[in-house]
Amino acid sequence: MKVTVIGMGRLGVPYLTALAELGHDVLGVDINPETLDALKAGRCPFDEPGITDYIAKHTAAGRMRFTDSYDEAAAHGDVFFLAVPTPQREGAMTMDLSAVEESITALARRLTRAAVLIGKSSLPVGESGRLAALAAAEAPDGVRLRVGWSPDFLREALSMETTLRPARLVLGSSDADRTVVESIARRVWAGWLEAGVVMLSTDLVTADLTKAAANAFLSTKLSFANLVDDVCQAAGADSRTVATAIGLDPRIGPFGLTAGLGWGGSCLSKDIRALADRAQALGQSAAADFLSAVDQTNTARRELAVAHAAAVLPGGLNGAVVALWGASYKPSVGDISDSPALDVAMRMHRAGAEVRVHDPSVNDLVRRHHPELTVVDAPAEALVGAGVLIVATDWPRYTALDPASLADSTTRTVIDARRCLNPIRWRAAGWEHQQLGAFRHHTAQEA
Repeated sequence: MKVTVIGMGRLGVPYLTALAELGHDVLGVDINPETLDALKAGRCPFDEPGITDYIAKHTAAGRMRFTDSYDEAAAHGDVFFLAVPTPQREGAMTMDLSAVEESITALARRLTRAAVLIGKSSLPVGESGRLAALAAAEAPDGVRLRVGWSPDFLREALSMETTLRPARLVLGSSDADRTVVESIARRVWAGWLEAGVVMLSTDLVTADLTKAAANAFLSTKLSFANLVDDVCQAAGADSRTVATAIGLDPRIGPFGLTAGLGWGGSCLSKDIRALADRAQALGQSAAADFLSAVDQTNTARRELAVAHAAAVLPGGLNGAVVALWGASYKPSVGDISDSPALDVAMRMHRAGAEVRVHDPSVNDLVRRHHPELTVVDAPAEALVGAGVLIVATDWPRYTALDPASLADSTTRTVIDARRCLNPIRWRAAGWEHQQLGAFRHHTAQEA
């Protein structure tokens, strides 16, 4: 099939690439010249493992093309997918849908034949119905534009793996459009369906909730692990063993039970806040309060990291030098969206510290967006003059690093905010290894 995907960001590029892998003739649409230049040259415009090889293969074969023209986009597609970003609206708990609305309008007005548009962008619960009505209203007289919404469950750093082999497919549509929308979707996704991927066909608002509920549950699990860690440290228990025991329960599973600095990125935070906002609007205050507590628990881990650093520095943060390893919101991605590591860095900077940052992927982004931080090109450089080291993103490079190679450093305390270092190895090399929040336990013991 001829498929057009609008939006060549962290959602659209992997999805377009996966559709090319399924054998479709795909056209990617974006208005950013730098993004288009990279894609036309066969490169991924952002740091994400594995995608560039697929892009190079399909652009060379002529199966994948790119444009900034909505006229070309409208002419190409048998079906259209919408994958533009929906960031959190500034000063609000909900999402900014302006890019989605503009893209729908730009496409719909150019259509000359009946078409199907399937949204992939994350939305607040209930918004897909409004956007479907917008699409229908903007289409020319006599042109039927049917709309479905298929929330995406992509995981950054594993975007190709999770897009090529989806765990499930969810498709929402109205009763009036469902037969046509589902028929088209089944043709597009035939390869996945034949491989046994489950497809759930439902109404639009239910589709919205599948994404919001999934991310809210994951956020809750991660925050729960951090709350249990707090109790373990207060009681003197081994939180790793507790997490392992919990994860061995088949009703729970091990994923997300490692305590640490908490979650970030462009999805979990905005999704749980938007769901809490919508729940409040629907009169479901208990749900809104619960989700807000999950969010606040996560944010508290960032405050804890700052307090921990202040506690181990003899004079506190003001005037101190702090080394921070990691700035991306998680390893193996070039993304600083709502990064806990960067948030901690900025909080310490505002408290008067010089923060020396190293990251294997996003140093240039940090230099561009946070010139007040000192960015260095090697992990050892971050330690120069530092009174404490915080490992804030669990990059494999840091996990594999031999602490004995840092013997010349005057820094001798490391706060392992991601539980990624080998404590025995670091202590043998002369370091005081502390888990995030351990200072509270030590202080209580001394008292």
